Amino acid sequence: MILTEWGKIIEISLIVIFLIGVIVVGSIFVVRSIQSSYREVYKFQSKFDIELRKMINLLSKINGNAHGRFKDYVNIVVKDLPHDDKSKLLMLIETAYDELDKEEETNKYLIETYENLQEVRRIRDSKAIIFNHKIIMFPFNIYAGIMKLEQWDLFLHQKQES
Repeated sequence: MILTEWGKIIEISLIVIFLIGVIVVGSIFVVRSIQSSYREVYKFQSKFDIELRKMINLLSKINGNAHGRFKDYVNIVVKDLPHDDKSKLLMLIETAYDELDKEEETNKYLIETYENLQEVRRIRDSKAIIFNHKIIMFPFNIYAGIMKLEQWDLFLHQKQES
């Protein structure tokens, strides 16, 4: 009778240890997945900041149409700007780009850089949407709360039709 009670205790202990092991392994996979998604967004955010800086540098050197608009941004570290300022800067760049003569040969690099900026923005926003959806779903939301992760803001700028 004592052996059967010890057998039950050992059996329950093994089940508890197994369940704890499953939870620990599952937690590791969830945390790695969240970290991987966060790094992806962060990587494209850095690329986006670089492309913004390139556009500011290029547009500030153009004679006439854009020089005065970007004087406040020439000596600023784009990476340190808050999201709202980056959104305003993006709209300012779009306005300057719309005024640009796209047929002129000297503007080809500027046009290519603008297209790269928009491509990186779209990729960054798609990665941010995936990350944002991930951290609101169970069990990711629990771990995101523990890790104090917040949703990324998006640069979903809609071009206004004239």
